[in-house]
Amino acid sequence: MSWDPQQLGQQVERTFVITGANSGIGLETARDLVGRGAHVVLAVRDTSRGEAAAARLAGPGSTDVVELDLADLDQVASCSKQLLDTYENLAALICNAGIMGGPLLLSSQGFERQMATNHLGHAALIAALWPLLDGSASRVVLVSSNEGRRGQLSPHTTREQLLNPDPYDGKQVYRNTKQANLLFAQELNRRCAEADSPVTSVAVHPGAAGTNLLARQLERGGHDVLARVSKVVSTVLLRSPALGAFATLRSIDPQTPSGAFVGPTKFGQLRGPPELLDVYPSARDPDTAARLWEITEWVLERPLPI
Repeated sequence: MSWDPQQLGQQVERTFVITGANSGIGLETARDLVGRGAHVVLAVRDTSRGEAAAARLAGPGSTDVVELDLADLDQVASCSKQLLDTYENLAALICNAGIMGGPLLLSSQGFERQMATNHLGHAALIAALWPLLDGSASRVVLVSSNEGRRGQLSPHTTREQLLNPDPYDGKQVYRNTKQANLLFAQELNRRCAEADSPVTSVAVHPGAAGTNLLARQLERGGHDVLARVSKVVSTVLLRSPALGAFATLRSIDPQTPSGAFVGPTKFGQLRGPPELLDVYPSARDPDTAARLWEITEWVLERPLPI
């Protein structure tokens, strides 16, 4: 029997932080949770867009908007402090934000921007919020992609290959970031179990949903006309972000076990209701996950807290 969103139930008096929640799947996840009575924190790079998005969320729940630029580790630290100072309990941290492809761009700290945003920034956020996550027995959700199966990270990946690949292949780097999300979720689950931490970790992929990822990639490459066309085509051919959000919603269902990987199974994992999937071979190797964890700690200049 397929999972149905009604199984999630009400979320009154529960707080969720969602990165990149001003559009796409993040916004639809926030919309659903606000409708269930939750308090949702929209952690977004552009707070004006975040406030506009929050104003469109109707329901018995409530919202807050905080500034979060995942490509700037200093800003991640500032946002984390604000969250720690504001909230005493957190049901889940949903690491949803991401960028895809485009020309080579660097983060504020000089790292390749896709990896900095999709992986490093979220890892830094998890590390900084650990006292709140551990104290609340929170769930950490990392949004991966079926492109993660094509990632090329290995136990032999160097810091330079992860953070400043040369030559640069934007498509492959994106695949590597999504592999990293899935690897990190698996390693976090393993370490929490070993340390008897109450924190749980789940990875998801939404399938083929009509989000702004491709349009933003084209805009960064200077292809504004193609970006506008892609938005129209995505709306017609791909399923809605609301349906894409189903996998994220299932990930926070208490019946979904820690360590799970959730996503659609039909049409090459592009469509269908969210199911529990086998982890891709690219993310099953604990040595690769340990290597990613090691490099991440080096970048953050601190041990990860578990």
